[in-house]
Amino acid sequence: MLFQVLLNIIVAIIKFAMWVLVALVAIPFGIYMFLLKYFPVFTHDASFWFWSVFSILSIIGFVLLWRPIMWVVGGIQLLGAGQ
Repeated sequence: MLFQVLLNIIVAIIKFAMWVLVALVAIPFGIYMFLLKYFPVFTHDASFWFWSVFSILSIIGFVLLWRPIMWVVGGIQLLGAGQ
């Protein structure tokens, strides 16, 4: 009984960590793909200016998209796909 409770707690922590990781990786990956598609030379150069633009766009993306990402994650968990 105690083992099952501990196992459930560990699994819940791992699921939470994976959802946060997916949410944190989705925005920068999308921004990188956007920059790669529309500005390939600038992206492949990977100089200071690329990292500056990438960082600023990532911060803006997190500020604007954090709540919708949490809505999607909550909806998926509510439907039972996260269990």
